[in-house]
Amino acid sequence: MTIARDLLWGALALGTVTGMRSMLAPTLVSRALAEHPHIDQMGEPARTLAMPRTRHLLTPLAASELIGDKLPFAPDRTISASMAVRAVSGGLTAAALASARRQPILLPALLGAVAACASASIGLRLRKRYGRSGALANAALGSLEDCLAVTIGNAGLRRAIGKS
Repeated sequence: MTIARDLLWGALALGTVTGMRSMLAPTLVSRALAEHPHIDQMGEPARTLAMPRTRHLLTPLAASELIGDKLPFAPDRTISASMAVRAVSGGLTAAALASARRQPILLPALLGAVAACASASIGLRLRKRYGRSGALANAALGSLEDCLAVTIGNAGLRRAIGKS
């Protein structure tokens, strides 16, 4: 019961992160799983997310997103295409966590996808509400959101994969 509960909390946390930064949560999970000593015993999609190729693709995508989010021409995170990417990213990230623990993946994947969509909507509303003062305020809020996303992501990851 504890593994399932911790896994669902982790799926919720990392789905929330995916709503804020679509590539950050899969990157965090990819890097953590790659360091796991028993990766060959994990299910799919954990093994795929932990592959060096995947990690090497995700890391620059996440870094680019962290920078690009603060630019004035960054697209709205709640447009259909962006929401679809966030939902898939959140779902796959949570599914990878579940498969790493050899648990069923459907419920964590759904929770990760829903949390990503909800977080994207809430985060955009907050940024628009408090970032009206201009580009500098928007960049500052974006940086604060980055810090929050990394903190939530690391906490959720530790809980989901069983590290204290």
